[in-house]
Amino acid sequence: MKKLIIIAAILITGFVTSIKSETKTLNNPDFEFGFFYSNLAPYGSWIEIDAGMVVWRPTIIRRGWSPYRHGQWIWTVDGWYWDSYEPFGHIVFHYGRWYYDDYYGWIWVPDYDWAPAWVEWRYDDDYIGWAPLPPYAVFSINIGIHYTYDYYVPYNHWHFVNYGHFCDPYVYNYYVAPKYKYRVYNRTKYHNNYDYRDGRIVNRGVDFDHIRKRSGQDIKQREIVRVNDYKEVEKYRGKNDDVVRTFVASREELTKTRSNDIKIEKKNIKSSLDVSKVRLGREDLKDIKVEKNEKERSAGRDLEIKKNTDSRNDVIKKERNNSDVKGKNEVEIKRNETIKKEQKKNNDFIPEKKVERNDVQKKQIERNDVQKTEINIQKNTEVNRRTQVKKNNNVFIPEKKIERKDVQKTEVKRNTEVNRKIEVKKEDNKKNNTVFEQQKRENKTQIKTEQKRNDNTVRNKTQIETKNNSDNNKNKKSR
Repeated sequence: MKKLIIIAAILITGFVTSIKSETKTLNNPDFEFGFFYSNLAPYGSWIEIDAGMVVWRPTIIRRGWSPYRHGQWIWTVDGWYWDSYEPFGHIVFHYGRWYYDDYYGWIWVPDYDWAPAWVEWRYDDDYIGWAPLPPYAVFSINIGIHYTYDYYVPYNHWHFVNYGHFCDPYVYNYYVAPKYKYRVYNRTKYHNNYDYRDGRIVNRGVDFDHIRKRSGQDIKQREIVRVNDYKEVEKYRGKNDDVVRTFVASREELTKTRSNDIKIEKKNIKSSLDVSKVRLGREDLKDIKVEKNEKERSAGRDLEIKKNTDSRNDVIKKERNNSDVKGKNEVEIKRNETIKKEQKKNNDFIPEKKVERNDVQKKQIERNDVQKTEINIQKNTEVNRRTQVKKNNNVFIPEKKIERKDVQKTEVKRNTEVNRKIEVKKEDNKKNNTVFEQQKRENKTQIKTEQKRNDNTVRNKTQIETKNNSDNNKNKKSR
């Protein structure tokens, strides 16, 4: 037992030493995520995972925490807006994507495009649910949300609630319990509805009218006021219900912020996030002009592809025509060769036929004679066979009659035996009935005799008792 404990301790120490964490300090004022770093550093740590990707992990959270859990859903001009109650929510729930890593837990991948909420939806007639979009989800003006990798958020990372509590300010108190999430997940259907309007990303999610009908509530639409200073958002929180103040900054404003002495952790552990499929920060939202240029480029590419395909088709047609011509020529050549060979054979066999005509005639005459003799023999054999069949038929006629008589006799015997057996059974049944009646009679007589005996015994007992009583009375009197 001691040896096992020692071996386990050695393995654990080896595993711990193999996972080395390094913290490097970057003194780079042009760090790409400077604004995000300075605002999120007090609430978590920045980590470098595979391929040099830098992500943020929250540290001041409770057990069982997950994104988009503590807050409220508000219907606005830009769709469903998530009003977070957490101090870092103005960044991580309106920029970037969330991912649950097998080792690090929840990590946030930064991006520069703002939205009311980066979530995906599921719903049916009873429940509505949401989950954070993964880093593989990229927004495009023309398409909306599209995925660079076939990934599905697990059901235990979803939040489901009844429609009546969807817009509740304390919605986190009404979430479906974890043990029931799997059932609700399977019965609901997936939905996404992202759009681009007036330079803004819109998250319409599940239809507003559907939610209003199912909840039975009068949900009001609010306007969004964009503010560059987050302190102003906190200052007016809850004071005006008709307006939602939110922090929105452009990419230029976010990159202008500089920060020195940036600390980033790095561990020798491979993340479960496939960094090669993440396109955030690379395929970020650009101006419509840029997309028009991309469309023109793609159209030019399509034209080039069409030209290339047309030229290839022409070449293929020419090659096919040439191959067809070659094939036809080869077939004609082969036919001519076969015709020549047949002509040569005919020319070679002409003199032989002239010489052998007489012999052929003789052979034919002999064959005819042989055939005649064979035919005569067959006729004779058939006649003999027919006569024998007739004789056999004549001989067997009386035998058939005899056989019929024998069959009749056997049938009569069988019938007589059957009748005899039936009569025997009847007699046995009669005997059994008589015996049974005798037994009944005997039983009755026995019962009567026993009853008489019992009556006599009872009488005797009564007489004896009366005598004893009279004797006792006499003795008493004499005394």
